[in-house]
Amino acid sequence: MEAVIIVPVFIISVLMMITIIPVMADCENVIFSVCDELRAESVKSAFRQNPAALPVSLKLRIKEENSRMSSFHMRFYRYLYTDGELDGLLQADVRAVFSEKNPIGILSSVTFDGCVRARAFTGKLHKTPPGSSGDDEEDDRIVYIFPEWGTKYHDRQCSYVKASCQMVYLSQTVKGSYTPCKLCDASSARIGTPVFCFQESGRAYHVADCRVVERYYVEIQKGKAEEQGYSPCSKCGGGGHG
Repeated sequence: MEAVIIVPVFIISVLMMITIIPVMADCENVIFSVCDELRAESVKSAFRQNPAALPVSLKLRIKEENSRMSSFHMRFYRYLYTDGELDGLLQADVRAVFSEKNPIGILSSVTFDGCVRARAFTGKLHKTPPGSSGDDEEDDRIVYIFPEWGTKYHDRQCSYVKASCQMVYLSQTVKGSYTPCKLCDASSARIGTPVFCFQESGRAYHVADCRVVERYYVEIQKGKAEEQGYSPCSKCGGGGHG
């Protein structure tokens, strides 16, 4: 009699565990995706600020990667806020619901709540102490470098910069100002994707493998550029001291 009662219960318990384990793996995958997207946004925010990019890219990614998930939404989201002495914080609270049939045929629902907080990369190594000299302000001045070409930093009006494209991250603002390049199928790029725009000429944005993207520039603080080994352009002087 004991075997008749215990064995079926044991089998059903094992089958239920087999059902739950994939859901637990999906929950881990959801939190990994949130962490990964927050990490990427922490870096991107040093070059542009777009609060709408993360929720859109995160929702698309999680729905694409988790076929067993029945619903997903952001319960709470804060972008570049301050908490005490920490600034540039990002926080995402998410909820994912998974529906799985258990061995006795009843539809079970598993709700997973996750909260991840990160600090954005601001390009600053420390806060400027009171009474510091103007050298710090000069180091914070924006210059332009070519990450994959050259070792100089340039002024915005330098002919090298004007002739090249700028790397930005696709946002609704970029979409409103530029049209997607048809040669590289830029229309398929998602919000938050690195794209390239010729701000002095042309009204299209391009993806990285477009044949028109040979060299591109990004904005960076002068002090940071010099830390990375860049020196002033001999043509424009890197912007001088103005």
